[in-house]
Amino acid sequence: MPVPRERFAQGLTADAFRAAMTKNQERYDANLAAAAAVITEEDRRLFGAQPLSIVAIAEDWCTDVIHFLPVVVSLAQQVPSIELRIFLRDQNLDLMDQYLNQGKYRSIPVFVIYDAEWNELGHIIERPAAMTAAMAQESRRFAAAHPELPGINRTYEQMPEETRAAVYENSRRWRWETMDRWNRVFLDELRAIVAGRGAQSAAAGV
Repeated sequence: MPVPRERFAQGLTADAFRAAMTKNQERYDANLAAAAAVITEEDRRLFGAQPLSIVAIAEDWCTDVIHFLPVVVSLAQQVPSIELRIFLRDQNLDLMDQYLNQGKYRSIPVFVIYDAEWNELGHIIERPAAMTAAMAQESRRFAAAHPELPGINRTYEQMPEETRAAVYENSRRWRWETMDRWNRVFLDELRAIVAGRGAQSAAAGV
């Protein structure tokens, strides 16, 4: 069921969300600046062709939120016909549970797009599926390149702390080095939803 218009109006603005952040502010601000440069004139024309409302479900501790929420915030800043409201996941589980990843995971961010008549055009959960696949490929590459790390072929949760830290640092490095690429993929998925060619996207995992 859609988020009621009255509930939408109660969500945080982008400025209010930023003001309330207690984690990852510096990275968020850097990503916001980077996202602004990825948005094209064609993006602004397509997204500005009709009034749109976007619900975002987020938390400031989530890396995928810090990555992709700035893209939507920047888009709303550049396209006046877009209205964005942000809901903190842990305070709005009734909304979150309408958009579970694979029907069971409370993965964030979630972005839900409505048209002027309040029809849901589609939604995206967590990150583009292509990025999830690429992340897995990069993890396999890193493991093959570093057989000296104890437990490198175990699941992430079962790795020794030192190895887990190395895997995390490589994943973090890879994400931010390839951020512009994935911002473009994410924008194209949003465009497909608005253009009527996409229904929804969810990552393969959490």
